[in-house]
Amino acid sequence: MLATDQRSLFLEALYPPEGYAFDRGIGTTFTADLMALLMAPLALSYRDAPDAEALVRDPVLFLESLNRFAERLTLFCQAGHIAVPRQDSLLNRFLEPMLIEVQAPRGGVFHPKVWVLRYTSLDRPAHYRVLNLSRNLTFDRSWDLMLRLEGEVQQRTYGYGRNRPLGDFLTALPKLAVHAVDARIQHDIDLLEQEVRRVAFGIPAEFQQDTLEFCPSGISGYPRGYRFPTSVDRALVISPFLGEGLLSQIAAQGMDHVLVSRLDSLESLSPQVASLYRDCFVLDDADVGIVDEEGPDSSGNAVAGAERAAVLSGLHAKLFLFEAGWDVTWLQGSANATSPAFDGQNVEFMVAVKGRRSQVGIDKVLGVDDAQQALRALLRRYELPGTVASPVDPARVAAEQLADEVRRRLIDTDLQLRVEGEYAMVLQGTLRRVPSGGSVDVHCWPISLPESRAERLPPAGTASVRFESLSLQALTPFMAFRIEAREPGGLTHILRFVLKLPLAGLPEDRTSRLIGAIISDREQFLRFLWLILADDRLGLPDFLQVVGDGQGGREWRHSLGEVPLLESLLRALSRSPDKIDRIAELVERLQHTPEGQAVLPEGFDGLWGAVLQIRRSQQ
Repeated sequence: MLATDQRSLFLEALYPPEGYAFDRGIGTTFTADLMALLMAPLALSYRDAPDAEALVRDPVLFLESLNRFAERLTLFCQAGHIAVPRQDSLLNRFLEPMLIEVQAPRGGVFHPKVWVLRYTSLDRPAHYRVLNLSRNLTFDRSWDLMLRLEGEVQQRTYGYGRNRPLGDFLTALPKLAVHAVDARIQHDIDLLEQEVRRVAFGIPAEFQQDTLEFCPSGISGYPRGYRFPTSVDRALVISPFLGEGLLSQIAAQGMDHVLVSRLDSLESLSPQVASLYRDCFVLDDADVGIVDEEGPDSSGNAVAGAERAAVLSGLHAKLFLFEAGWDVTWLQGSANATSPAFDGQNVEFMVAVKGRRSQVGIDKVLGVDDAQQALRALLRRYELPGTVASPVDPARVAAEQLADEVRRRLIDTDLQLRVEGEYAMVLQGTLRRVPSGGSVDVHCWPISLPESRAERLPPAGTASVRFESLSLQALTPFMAFRIEAREPGGLTHILRFVLKLPLAGLPEDRTSRLIGAIISDREQFLRFLWLILADDRLGLPDFLQVVGDGQGGREWRHSLGEVPLLESLLRALSRSPDKIDRIAELVERLQHTPEGQAVLPEGFDGLWGAVLQIRRSQQ
């Protein structure tokens, strides 16, 4: 169990099963990285790409994948926990409809990491995949866990009772949004929550098939987290963050319990609580001083986005095992072993399954009988120190708490953006005075600008900040904030994050001009066209073999020329008319601007007009 050679990548888990196409999906995360979100549509489009790095460098491929999937994926994340990108990309503008900021209704944080994905087939019922993760949508390199559940929608009048919590969780998501969601997202939520109740999910064969239990918490109807078994002989807790109250509750019954955590978390425990666990382990990778975006004593500041991946290591998985007699219960998902995760303060999502102790018990998970590829081989025993660990610096904690409180107040403020003229962007809102006991400076800037263009916000009252002389490409609702919180003793804590704010006054042709900025010449247009027309069943088009090779367009033009454009358009009319609709939307947007009209090849209007006339006669 949990063999170290059995690894799965999250982006690969998005790809459709054989014979199906991705239809739509909803994801949740605590923290979000814009580049990681960009990778999701790309992974759905080009899973088998021979050169993944070349794909990432190619904006046309990104644009085509976003054009195909961006309005079918929605990500809900904790407000104020979008990482500031190291370098902005024009493609980030296409992520704006996908990302929804939310807040937990009971004062905690929005912490689930569950994805619900729908796939369709021409001759079979809709197929659903649920991915329940312990990781956020970032480039975190920690050890995480992912549970993958699959099943088809069944033809039945009533849903399965065991699926009701999952459907209720989806229903609750729009109600948690900081700003109202649009009709497209609400429609997706309605479809998914209705169908998922009738899905016959299978679970891994080692577990008892009728024991699946979905366990959301912190939402309406589910005020508390998972209720631990009333009778426990032995428990295993794997969690990066620990709370003494919850650990004591788990260890109140049974004996010989096992705890796996991070070194700094174990060192923070009192000897009395740590001694309740016979064995305490850490990952054998010297994980002292790990920076983590969701730790209870970290405000998510220190490093953002891809930078964070370079410093993160160690444990991020969350798993609880409870043995009772011959049976064992697994509880897996987003919740740490802390009280906020299980008392309903946080919004969390866990999944429980049961099996036989002899097959999936604690010793099997640790690999006591099979040390070669077992979890135990990665662990180092933690010895209780003879003295209590040094306490955390109270000044540092106070500065972090002050910065985090200011972030919460900014989220609760009616901050709004407005575009004026050609082009200025104005940030307005009424700011609440910061808590006493320290001083705070707050600066903000659109992520499309460098931090050097940041403007200072007043400490309280009406705020009106202008960003002048912007290009259309620089207009964005993604605003970066930098909070510098200073305690009386002089210690400063800096917190950076992004908020997605309401933005009024955008030019109607903004999307068309953004597309035109990426598809900047006829060569790019033809590449985009052929990406849409490529036969998905045959894998990648031949020209993608030379993407990003620095040799210009000669090689791919030769490959495209092997199949006449008209023949491919007519084939799409017959087999995949939706591709013609996607091309029609692209062409219409390009025709809105002079720059866009210039990228259409000579003679294309006549050919396209004939194809479009046939398509309209089909509808």
